[in-house]
Amino acid sequence: MNESITRAMNRKRRFEPGEYAQIGPKYVYALQDPADQRIFYVGQGTRNRVFEHLDRAEILLQSRKRLTPKFEAIHAIWSKTKDVQLIILAGGLSDREADLVESATLDALNLSSNGELTNAIAAPHSSMVRVEDLAASAYQYVNPGRRYLKILLFPAQRRQKNKDVYERCRRSWKVAKKHRAIGTEEQASHAVAIVGGVSVGAYRITKWNRLEDDKWEFEGIPHAELEKLNWRTIIKPAMGYWQRGNYLIVEFDGAGLFRIVRGSRKRLWMSCVEQSEVTVTTQRAGFLQPDQFLIS
Repeated sequence: MNESITRAMNRKRRFEPGEYAQIGPKYVYALQDPADQRIFYVGQGTRNRVFEHLDRAEILLQSRKRLTPKFEAIHAIWSKTKDVQLIILAGGLSDREADLVESATLDALNLSSNGELTNAIAAPHSSMVRVEDLAASAYQYVNPGRRYLKILLFPAQRRQKNKDVYERCRRSWKVAKKHRAIGTEEQASHAVAIVGGVSVGAYRITKWNRLEDDKWEFEGIPHAELEKLNWRTIIKPAMGYWQRGNYLIVEFDGAGLFRIVRGSRKRLWMSCVEQSEVTVTTQRAGFLQPDQFLIS
């Protein structure tokens, strides 16, 4: 956005020591549009983190770079000669408390009529569960009786309410070339859509299509054998990676064991029915590449 049209607002760009003493050592904050009171970004930080978004947005006023939705929102507010409203949602938090407050706020706002947030990633430490998700325990744990070399587990985002399961999970992902190979029936890759730890859709991948920004979408045909199963045992060893909105790749040996190919640094084989790791190889584990304050 051109600076002749938009100029930086929000003159306050730092906390005074006495102000920060009220919210340190860590806090969770929100950026809000004053026109409709919609919160469009939630984050956590220390010191003057909440103001860094404004500093960066001001620099980008003279840039030709493509803006992310967060900075587009800030510039749109400034173009109306308004200040972005900065809200401290919770202060005086430990790292763990900040993770939980941030994630719970992200989950709640994305599910509400607030509208989708501009955060680039999903709630990083989400512990959200819907009542219907508790039914996962009623499903049989996944433990295939045949070998699967490559199963990609995708979170089926609920916020895409207007799309079916297939459309919600098949795009747009950064998938390495080695994981896009289409092999024989025995070597085939499969995709599984997960909601609440349960597979709500499963597909044999038949094709990969390239999208913009070097991301990909798959085409596939239904594969009922992997549907309506409880995958929580499989996801648990990579829960932190999964909760950040990433996809996993797992392999099953067909005899009760699985290992995570993408999503964990450990390549150890583990039991499908137990949480303890079961080492079945002497090879070294591989590594992957892969209360509220208003501020005027």
